[in-house]
Amino acid sequence: MLDWIRRFFGRSDASTSAAPAQPAPAPEASAQSAHPDSEADPFAAFMPFQIRPLQSSDLSRLISVFRDAIQISTANHYDQQQRDAWSQAQSHESLISLLSEGETVVAEWDQELVGFAQRIDDDINMIYVHPDSARVGIATLLYQHLEDGARVEGREGLTAHVSLTAHDFFQFMGFNSEGEEQADRGGVTLTRHLMRKSLASHG
Repeated sequence: MLDWIRRFFGRSDASTSAAPAQPAPAPEASAQSAHPDSEADPFAAFMPFQIRPLQSSDLSRLISVFRDAIQISTANHYDQQQRDAWSQAQSHESLISLLSEGETVVAEWDQELVGFAQRIDDDINMIYVHPDSARVGIATLLYQHLEDGARVEGREGLTAHVSLTAHDFFQFMGFNSEGEEQADRGGVTLTRHLMRKSLASHG
């Protein structure tokens, strides 16, 4: 559907072109997340997105989003051994158990689950978007839903342990890096950033 829309509008307006190719939005905040949607697909407004709370019927589809996002979207920053260790760090059962904590939301696109995100208290723990649905603003929508929830709860700020892949996205969303740190995934080391954002009003 997305390709059809691009082709249709590409024929009707030759001056319109897709955004420059970049690595796709990806994973986890607690060790990763997405690339900025600041250069999102110009046809995003035509896409039938829905952001909603996690439902039990979603659980069987989450592990494939999790693993595909890691294996494909972070390839420019992590080698195969690192991506394997990271993507295998959660089983279907352990991911379901983890997502029972805090607030988890999912993104649907044409009735397909294409992303999910989780906040536990003041920590953005995960944001994963399937690489086939990259750069159309899904990561931004997922993040904004979690930030809105944090503000409603009166949180003064948010933290995230962010992958190298996700660094620019979180910076775009207003986070500042407090430096690099190392995460262990099954004996394999992955470099990531500790990032923070103040939610205090400056009005």
